Amino acid sequence: MAGCDDHHRTSRQALFLPRRVVERVPVPEELLSGGADAFFAGPRRRRDFLQQGVGALLALTAATRLKPWELLEASVAEAAANPRNILVTVYLGGGNDGLNTLVPLTGQDRSIYAAARPRLRIAPASTLALPGHPELGWHPRLTGLKTLFDEGQVGAYLGVDYPNPDYSHFQSVYYWRTGQLANGATTGWLGNWLDAYGSATNPLQGVAVQWGADDLLRTRRAPTAAVFSPSDFSFWSDGIWDQDRLVDAYGRTAGPARSAARRRAMDVARQTVYVNHALKPLAGREPPPTPVAYPESGTGQALRNLARMLGAGLGIRVATVQADGAFDSHENQLDSHGRDLADVGDALLAFQRDLEARGLASRVLTLVWSEFGRRVEDNASNGTDHGAGSLVLAVGQAARPTVSNGWHLADAGRYGGNVPVAVDFRDLYAGIIDGHLGGDVQRCLPRYRGTPIKIVA
Repeated sequence: MAGCDDHHRTSRQALFLPRRVVERVPVPEELLSGGADAFFAGPRRRRDFLQQGVGALLALTAATRLKPWELLEASVAEAAANPRNILVTVYLGGGNDGLNTLVPLTGQDRSIYAAARPRLRIAPASTLALPGHPELGWHPRLTGLKTLFDEGQVGAYLGVDYPNPDYSHFQSVYYWRTGQLANGATTGWLGNWLDAYGSATNPLQGVAVQWGADDLLRTRRAPTAAVFSPSDFSFWSDGIWDQDRLVDAYGRTAGPARSAARRRAMDVARQTVYVNHALKPLAGREPPPTPVAYPESGTGQALRNLARMLGAGLGIRVATVQADGAFDSHENQLDSHGRDLADVGDALLAFQRDLEARGLASRVLTLVWSEFGRRVEDNASNGTDHGAGSLVLAVGQAARPTVSNGWHLADAGRYGGNVPVAVDFRDLYAGIIDGHLGGDVQRCLPRYRGTPIKIVA
């Protein structure tokens, strides 16, 4: 389904690397022919090095003289000795319709909803019940998510947004990813956390499980990686048949490091080899069977790939996934929205069961978010337009099982026909930092002055 142009522009910016670059990282010819000393000694700028492809997937970090495989061994050992909590975010791109995800069933909310949506309203009898919350019902196709909710593994937060919301995809996504309501921020809120509390040497501590970088993980110094599948991260160079020897030689790059730019370029080379070594045991193999089958979709594949990487003990602390789906549902919403919600709900159930089988479920919290909700009224195209008051879900054994509040649709008139904003999204972020990841909220959310919400059990 076609969404608005603003959303397409935002999606292209968030996923800016072509698949070819992610699958194969070419090695500069000068490095192979002239050796590391000559390569790094020349008048070469950081940008020149990155444009040759080798560092496209990795952020830069402080210098280290350890070989990539030595760093990998140290990271795996440290992760095994000190198991830590992990955050996964799943982004429903385009602005998910929370009102048709968690449907109002009773009272004034139901009356206003039914009157405002003659084309899109969902009948109460067709919804899936929330035990203890007769006023709300899950979308009929959210069976996977309902299973997790009934087990006490879902927290639902209604009317999440920021004060005076902007209905632009670009601006709203920027706010949600940076954790700041001001222009000029250059790092993501999870990137800030990694800069403050992450590793200076492990690029797999923050992984965007997609075909390009995620601004949530944008950092100043901490390395991160973009890896959709362990099988799709490899080195390649024309005329070189023994790729293993190539990688080993490349990982031993050394040479003068008289400037910060050269040190950083050398780090990118080492970190790329690090990721290659770390993922090699998982690459080229069929994924093992899982307790519940994942959907055969991009969402399902991404979460399945992530579960395998988490199970390998690589020191991943934060990871991001972008769900499939046409959540920017300006037209013909009923069929597409149900299909997309079913995909996300079933993928989350399979992911949780996979984590349970791997013994990781108690450490992983999954946050499902979208940049805004939709307007209360449907439109003449059988869809909904940009609104406010999104629905955010916290999923997993670590999540506090709760439904935060009602939709309060009686106040929609004062919000221009939109779902009233009841929860500042930064309060949820602060609760994750306080209760799950650990750390100083102010270091991760500059200018934040709110009250953290208890989001974990």
